[in-house]
Order: sequence, then structure tokens, then C-alpha cells
Amino acid sequence: MGIYMVIVPMISMMLGLYLVCLGLWELRVGLDRKRFITFSFTGLFLIFILPDMFGFQLMINNFH
Repeated sequence: MGIYMVIVPMISMMLGLYLVCLGLWELRVGLDRKRFITFSFTGLFLIFILPDMFGFQLMINNFH
């Protein structure tokens, strides 16, 4: 279970960076604003929120 607590946040971070790059590319092309917002906010969620949720769970498990 411990290796998943390291790998899942790293995969989440890489996927989030990819989605943010896709969102920036969509902003550059300028065809679909809804697609830009979807890519950007999903990527930012995967970069900042999801790893913090895993980190918080890891801290809770260490206190038991």
C-alpha cells in the first residue's frame, strides 16, 4: 500500500501538467474556450488538490 501513496500523486502531477499544457495550447489556438477551462481546471485540480488529499491521508495513517 505504501508504494501507491508515492506513485499515484506522481502520476496525478504528470497528468495535471499535461492537461494544463493542453489548456494553454487551446488558449493559444483560441477555438474553444470551454475546452480551455476544462483542461486548465482539471489539470490544476490534479496538480494541487489530489496530491494534498493523498498526503493528508498518509499523515493520518502515520499517527495510528
